[in-house]
Amino acid sequence: MACSPLAKLAACYVHYYNITVTYGGVADATGYDGYGRQFAHAWLHGGVAPVLPNLRETNFINWFTGIVYYVFGSNLITGTFVYGLLALIGSYFWYRATVDAVPIVNKKLYLAFVLFAPSIVFWPALISKEALMQLGLGVIALGASSLLRQRFLKGLLIALPGCWLVWVVRPHLLALVALAVGFAYFAGRVRKRGKKNGILSRPVGIIIIALLVSFSVGQAASFLGLSSISASGIQSELDQQTARSDTGGSAFNNGGNSLNPIYLPRDAVTVLIRPFPWEAGGGVQLLAALEGAAIGALLILRLRSLRISLARSREMPFLMFCWVLTGLYAVAFASFANFGLLVRERSLVLPAVFALVAVDPVLARRRAAAVEPEYAEAGARPG
Repeated sequence: MACSPLAKLAACYVHYYNITVTYGGVADATGYDGYGRQFAHAWLHGGVAPVLPNLRETNFINWFTGIVYYVFGSNLITGTFVYGLLALIGSYFWYRATVDAVPIVNKKLYLAFVLFAPSIVFWPALISKEALMQLGLGVIALGASSLLRQRFLKGLLIALPGCWLVWVVRPHLLALVALAVGFAYFAGRVRKRGKKNGILSRPVGIIIIALLVSFSVGQAASFLGLSSISASGIQSELDQQTARSDTGGSAFNNGGNSLNPIYLPRDAVTVLIRPFPWEAGGGVQLLAALEGAAIGALLILRLRSLRISLARSREMPFLMFCWVLTGLYAVAFASFANFGLLVRERSLVLPAVFALVAVDPVLARRRAAAVEPEYAEAGARPG
């Protein structure tokens, strides 16, 4: 745990070096840096601050960078460190959420995954949307952890700030998370121990969650310009995303888009594992390919953990949340036909994936035998 800030700061410095030296200042972060300096100077010394039409998406990052510079000083490396540490806090929130909601997870293994996995350490470690999304998703996960254990008010109050942050920057991502939480809340055994499970025991929660899901999906549809929320409309948007991203040296053939569940394994491989080593063009792509190969090997080696996490997902709805979020993420982001974009976006869903592979079969068997014998067979059967 003590080494994680050092790893994050090292990743921040690598990004700073790449931005200033390797790419000669040509990067999104330098644009945010420019706006941040203007805002901070106007607020500290007088003058006219930049006029933004709204505080959404890129404009929010411009404005928030100004706040960071106002507090910590107008310096690109300082801003990079602050954003990186905010992302690190989000990763820790994922850890706290998972170990609280999933008593059969291997805590040390999961902590190592969410704090030291290369994509999680590296990609959100700069002034970027990814850094704030890592924080926002971590806050939502922490709230969902309480909400899915029938601590509804506490969970809602924790999750709402994270929902707001994700909605401001990437409303379509909020829709995926809201759908995952909603599915887990409706289908999982969300109850306090000793109380009967049933839909009538939590009608207010169901109504509130349904309203939040409807709002999130509607906002995502508006953001994406969907005239109607339908299979054909979503399919069309995925195809347009493929066309928009199929540019530059990192472009690749994603095999087309489909909402048919039969293609979900292919989409998951694309999002979680590609580029394959033979598809990498060297440099960062090669490192991403090596990490993807390691993730693929991990999924195979931890098949038993995956099976148990699926079998126990109704008993522990947070696992269901992770499963659904991973599936929705795979369908949505497999439409990216550019490895440069894909490997950055992968970092945001990996904490959910690692929660599934970090399930400990030994802990699952012990809990099944000691607490709920009806799950003993599912927890103990070899994978």
